Amino acid sequence: MTNLNFKFLKYWLKYYFSKYSRYRHIYSTLISLKPKTILEIGVYKGIRSYEMINLASDFNSSIRYYGFDLFKKIPKKRIKSELSKQPLSKKEIGKKLNNFNNVKVELISGDTKISLKKFIRSKKKIDFVFIDGGHSIKTIFSDWKNVKKIISKKSIVIFDDYYDDTEIIKKYGCNKIINEIGDEFNFVILKSTDFILYNKKKIKNSLVKVFYKN
Repeated sequence: MTNLNFKFLKYWLKYYFSKYSRYRHIYSTLISLKPKTILEIGVYKGIRSYEMINLASDFNSSIRYYGFDLFKKIPKKRIKSELSKQPLSKKEIGKKLNNFNNVKVELISGDTKISLKKFIRSKKKIDFVFIDGGHSIKTIFSDWKNVKKIISKKSIVIFDDYYDDTEIIKKYGCNKIINEIGDEFNFVILKSTDFILYNKKKIKNSLVKVFYKN
């Protein structure tokens, strides 16, 4: 890197020395891709949303960010079925993210099986996508099916939740989607030392980078 970006260094070090070290790969990708459009599935508390916008805004005069989540109280049954977490409200996230002069933020509520399907009708092309919404195979597969329609040959998609365990991947995670990604895409499982706890067992958790073959 010829010009050191201190925001990148800050975020990279923050995650490298944390139990979420896998997320440092997001920022490495952003600094090389320099996206003008970012789409995130699973905003949660908006922490990484803010950091992605903050870093990407250094490289372009204008940025568009699209954040998809339920943005409402989720029943415990659904949280369990999706291995999910309770997100903040759209209002709370909006306060965090609407502080950039050169960034247009659009927060989109609802189940992505419906909301993302509606969004792709706009035919907007997205440079960078981060998929970390519901964790069931059915939900991730639906998200990928829709995302494929709005990425270009230069886009990069990062999936969270690639698990190193034969039990959990029967129901959850992106493993099945990645293993069946198709001949037109390449993927890289990014180095990770992160773990989740599932059925009292520690399971390695990684990000996966997906992009079109040249």
